[in-house]
Amino acid sequence: MKTGAVLVAAGLSSRMKSFKPMLQLGGSTVIKTAIETLKSAGVDPIVVVTGREAERLQHHLAPFDVTCIYNQDYGTTDMFFSACLGMQWIEERCHRFFFLPADVPLFSKRSLLTMMGFMDYSHCAILLPSHKGHSGHPVLLQNGIIGSLLQFKGDGGLRAALTASECSKETIELPDMGMTLDADRPEDYQRLKQYAAAMSQTNPVTCSVQLSFSRREVFFQDDTAVLLEKIALAGSLSAACKLLSISYSTGWKMIKTAESQLGFDLLDSHPGGDRGGSSQLTLQGTEFLTMFLKMKRELELYSEQLFQANFNKHLPGGDTE
Repeated sequence: MKTGAVLVAAGLSSRMKSFKPMLQLGGSTVIKTAIETLKSAGVDPIVVVTGREAERLQHHLAPFDVTCIYNQDYGTTDMFFSACLGMQWIEERCHRFFFLPADVPLFSKRSLLTMMGFMDYSHCAILLPSHKGHSGHPVLLQNGIIGSLLQFKGDGGLRAALTASECSKETIELPDMGMTLDADRPEDYQRLKQYAAAMSQTNPVTCSVQLSFSRREVFFQDDTAVLLEKIALAGSLSAACKLLSISYSTGWKMIKTAESQLGFDLLDSHPGGDRGGSSQLTLQGTEFLTMFLKMKRELELYSEQLFQANFNKHLPGGDTE
């Protein structure tokens, strides 16, 4: 099941007095921290609804494969209006999506994977995260409820629209305080920085999965998938190699090795010309990459569940009961 994300970054930041998405946080920024965690859990596509300082924010996010859409009425509309713009964009592009304000960045990859796994099991349409009874972000929503949310006319924004929805809802309690922290006001931002600093010192134990295909030797792995994603984004092999800081010959060899073992072309390339060569994924290449990424996400979800079930009580902060 393909999972995307809608981040709203169109607010005026009036209480914070500074542009919240680009506040510094742990060597990065608030919004980059959120996007990096979403991507680490395989979340794609990601759309960011912009408003104030839209061009600056779009430039800031240029290295990421995210889409920015502009709320031209950001000065006179609320967050729910921006959320609706994001939901309209993402509705046909995935099966479900995480929603969050861009100033809630310190949720964990483990929480995202746990929420996706829980929704797969429960088949609920709305999944609300909670930490010690306090609601948090991101929330996880099935795309099938977007139509009814767009028709909501009451007060209270998205939270009220979700409460009013007759779709099946679940609340999941998670050991993740970061889901409840934002940068709404200066004192909130200080608390956010303190929590980020504390988390960087704890170095929590995590579990990761690598996926590779081989015959006598490995011919397709995570690095190959990333290269194909960058080619689809950049429109050429050479541009993708530059984005990944690898040589063209290295990228070319990765593609040709995979194609020789798979028995079909991954790329449709057009060399030369005044503007240089171009490449795009073939239909088979796109389908193969999609299935590889799907399998990787499913393995990550399953491995995270196994990790928590088998090792949680043996690790610092785990459940010892």
